[in-house]
Order: sequence, then C-alpha cells, then structure tokens
Amino acid sequence: MTAASYQALTDIATIAWRAAAAQPFAPRTELDRAVTLLSGLSFAGQASPRSHGVVERHLRPRAVRHRHAGALLDTLLETAPTIDWIGGDSGYGSEPGMEAFCANYAFCALAGPARWATGCSAVSDEVGFNFTVQGPNVTYPDHAHKAIELYYVVSGKALWKRGDEPWVERYPGEVILHTAGMRHAMKTADEPLVAMAVWISDIQAPLVVVRA
Repeated sequence: MTAASYQALTDIATIAWRAAAAQPFAPRTELDRAVTLLSGLSFAGQASPRSHGVVERHLRPRAVRHRHAGALLDTLLETAPTIDWIGGDSGYGSEPGMEAFCANYAFCALAGPARWATGCSAVSDEVGFNFTVQGPNVTYPDHAHKAIELYYVVSGKALWKRGDEPWVERYPGEVILHTAGMRHAMKTADEPLVAMAVWISDIQAPLVVVRA
C-alpha cells in the first residue's frame, strides 16, 4: 500500500468518525479518541498486497445513501488492490464450529502493534485500524475482548447484538460501541457487510469466542 493511498483512506475514515461524533447520542468520548489516534498515525513502509476470495466476491461498488459511508466505500474500493487482506481462519482456524464464518470473512489491519504488523501500514501500540468484509448469510458468533472497539458500517445492513440486548439492524453510517469485555455478535442476511473497526484501548489483548 502506498503512502498516498494509505493517507487517503485514513483521511476519509477520520472525516467519517468526526461526522459520527457530531450526531446526537453518539459515544463522543470514544469517537474523539479514535479521531485523535487515527490522525496521529504515520505510514510505516510498503505492505505486500494480498487478495482474498471473500473480498473479490463481496467488496463491490454499491449504492450507499449515507454521504460519508459512501465516500469511505469508494476510497476503500480504490485502495483494496494494494491492501494485505487476511482470512478469518487466521484468528479462528483452530476454533470448532467456526468453519462457515472463516470461509466467508476477511479483514485488513492497517494499523496495529509491531508484533502483529505483518501487512500493516502503520505500527501503533495505541490503536488498531481495520476494515472487515463479511459475506451474506453469515454469523460472526458471540465474542469479546478487553479492547474498547468502535464499528462503523460502510455498506450493507446487518444485525448487531451487544451483550444481552436484542438484535438490532444497523445501516451505513451507523456507529456501534463495544465497551471493554462486552460480548457482541454480527449477522448478515442477503447482502454482505463492509465495516470499519477501530480498537482504542488494550489493543494487544486477545479476542475470545464466547461459548454458551
């Protein structure tokens, strides 16, 4: 990924977070921290691009009514061929019952800790900056982590579950906050979900699947 393409994607992501923070009832403290951390990232080298079948099938141009989400999707589409995409099996390959999810999920880590920085464009101990692609009719089952996490829906609608709350349908431009240790899950129907995820604390903490 080139410095210019990384900067373009980071810039539009930061604009999207700022716009989200201005909305009523938005988690402003967490969004302001995300903006600060993203704005402080610096390009750390040339990542080796790697494609993935899930991205090839499901990261496509779509009509997105939300202005900032649509701009973010356009920029992600432009830069996708220069990004190192990773399959869900990299984190869940040894987990029983995760086969369908692993086969239909991919992500890219544009910033993260040095020890996980293979393919990362920026090394940071404070923020994890990712984009995810989840195929249709796929459930990302209950999981949790110590990190405080913000999700931003880029394209596609999906059902979201946080803790004991009911499933809620989320749309492009919406922000979902997962507090430290909060169990959460995502479920798609007939369209794929493209999302941006940012960890703003404890980014080296592990992620675990929550079994009933």
